[in-house]
Amino acid sequence: MAEQSEAATHDDVSSGPTDVVLSSSTDRQTDPSRNSWTAGFEYAPGAPVAGNPVLFEAETASEGTDARYEWAFGDGATATGEKASHVYDSGGEHAVTVTVTSDGGETRTVRRSVTVYREVAVEVGDADADGNLAVTLRANGAFDPADAVAPESLRFGAPTALAAGSGASPVRSEARDGDLRVRVPADEAGLRSDDAPGRLAGHTTDGVPVAGTAERT
Repeated sequence: MAEQSEAATHDDVSSGPTDVVLSSSTDRQTDPSRNSWTAGFEYAPGAPVAGNPVLFEAETASEGTDARYEWAFGDGATATGEKASHVYDSGGEHAVTVTVTSDGGETRTVRRSVTVYREVAVEVGDADADGNLAVTLRANGAFDPADAVAPESLRFGAPTALAAGSGASPVRSEARDGDLRVRVPADEAGLRSDDAPGRLAGHTTDGVPVAGTAERT
């Protein structure tokens, strides 16, 4: 174990998911010349929202059974254990790290970027004469979409459409009393019926991801 600091401890670094509709995956150590076991982690939900719990679970493939797990969630909070739960106060990119120490003293550190979204209230109205739906992001006392959200970043549609990288982009936008209303082509949204739920994704002008599930008005 004299070479432990070099040969037994190293990082698997992944950029992680970068969009509201993508699910998380497991990052693993796979170099057989340096590893006798592997480590990784998953988290759920795949599109975490600020203020709601995110569940993390480490995965290892090793000969030992008494591994130690140490988590750092990228916002100053930490935890221990194979499974951990954390609530983020704000949206953004957070570098999450889990360090796994085997009962033999070897360590593996896995890091990945977790995208946390700010949930916004979204309403959808009827389509106009041009076939464009009215999608409104509602303001509250702490957040004014009209000032904070970048309209050109928004996509709206069925959850499956957003997951496939599609969805409708705004053709125009307007601000009113802190609300942000955009018009999106109904035929590009991929909604199967007038009462089907829609999902909105985008980011603020300073890059914080936002998302919301639409309610019909």
